[in-house]
Amino acid sequence: MIQMSSPDWVRLSFGADMVLGYSPGVFLRNALNTTINLLQYYPDGCKANCQYCGQAREVAEGPDCKTLIRVEWPLRPLDDVIRRIRERQGDPTYGIQRICVGQLAHPRASPDAIEITRRIREAGVEVQISELVTATYTYRRHMEDMRKAGANMIDVAIDGASREVFDNVRGKPVRSMHSWDRYIKAIDEAVDVFGKMNAGIHLIIGLGETEKEAVDLMLYAHGRGAKISLFAFYPEEMTPMEKVKPVPVSVYRRMQLSRWLIENNVVGEDAFVFDDEGKLKDLMLPSDLKAEDLSPAFMTSGCPGCNRPYSNERPGGVMKNIPWYPSLQQTVRALKATKLPSVVSLVS
Repeated sequence: MIQMSSPDWVRLSFGADMVLGYSPGVFLRNALNTTINLLQYYPDGCKANCQYCGQAREVAEGPDCKTLIRVEWPLRPLDDVIRRIRERQGDPTYGIQRICVGQLAHPRASPDAIEITRRIREAGVEVQISELVTATYTYRRHMEDMRKAGANMIDVAIDGASREVFDNVRGKPVRSMHSWDRYIKAIDEAVDVFGKMNAGIHLIIGLGETEKEAVDLMLYAHGRGAKISLFAFYPEEMTPMEKVKPVPVSVYRRMQLSRWLIENNVVGEDAFVFDDEGKLKDLMLPSDLKAEDLSPAFMTSGCPGCNRPYSNERPGGVMKNIPWYPSLQQTVRALKATKLPSVVSLVS
């Protein structure tokens, strides 16, 4: 009997599964899934118990969870996945720009991520590779081996914006093993190993943080040389947070704009005006800033070549992460949605 487990087997995001020809389907406006997202698979499942995740130990009860960040992740043999990537790389029809090797919280996570990366490179795949790591099981020595194996970027999936939020959804209070302090330390390790802006964080907006807490973490990460990948919380069925509402568009637009302004050094900490409850009330913007300058703020943020269409919402609604360069009309709508006086004045 074949033992289906990483590194020999991996899950593919449904979009990547379509790009590689396993599943049928089409993308809205031909917005191809430009990153091939791989996720590890183990018969004993993920060891963590993150309250928002379909992979959580007490939710999945083993490896057979249905979704992660809202989409299905079919199980495929790694060698065949690599073959299909190699055949399609460089062909604009498929638009493959990056491979992301995603970890579960599992003792084998880092050694297997290194092995998956090594196999991809030894097979002659030239596409850029990112590592998405679980800091609980990934240390500096693992990061160094990931880079030697052929990865060029790395993200630490911290997800929660503050110690309190992190603990409430990922830490000991919810019977999970993750530690805020370990994740914060891992940010510096990642930057040291991969270099500034080649390392970053994943931050989910809508897990219970205040907007000030989210901005504070973004400022901290940027100050340490880490890039910022934003995700909008969307409830997954059967998880403890399934009845929590998705993050409001207005909140997410404010955080997207904040991230772009921070990462591009357009504003500093003093530009953010919060109320007593930590809600962003306004921004002190440079006088020469124009609406069209801000279009990139509302695109998917992350590693270059990662657009992950519909990972944060269902088709038919407002796209929180826009997977293409927004039109001026889309930008105007997004700016108005922030409800920030200084921002709305740019388009009024």
